[in-house]
Amino acid sequence: MRERIESKHVTKEIKSQMPVIPVEIVKERGCTFCPYYLGNYEKQPRCMMKTCAWDDENERFHPVLRELIPFYKEKMEKAEEKFLAMKKIYTTLLGMFADEMKQEELEKDECYGCAYGKCGPCIGICYKSMKA
Repeated sequence: MRERIESKHVTKEIKSQMPVIPVEIVKERGCTFCPYYLGNYEKQPRCMMKTCAWDDENERFHPVLRELIPFYKEKMEKAEEKFLAMKKIYTTLLGMFADEMKQEELEKDECYGCAYGKCGPCIGICYKSMKA
């Protein structure tokens, strides 16, 4: 079996052009369980394959599906532009608040404000545990 897109990602215009599977073959071969089955469109079962994968070992997709390539390429480019714009906003915000976030991380440390660690690195004596 070859990798394929899901039926829900095929547009209605393309589905209408896909080959119709005769009802007898659907019942005989169990097409509804086939990964290349496109579902019903206009009350007729449709298939993604040029010829049934049951008959043809080469498994060739119907050429009409190629029309989806520019459609999804355009959608992908728009999504990428939107993603890059959002990423720029996010990184700018991180840069704006970098100092505040760094200070908050220091305050979360259990040794923050310790009398022994104020003037230099921690010496291993915990002031809070001695006080308790």
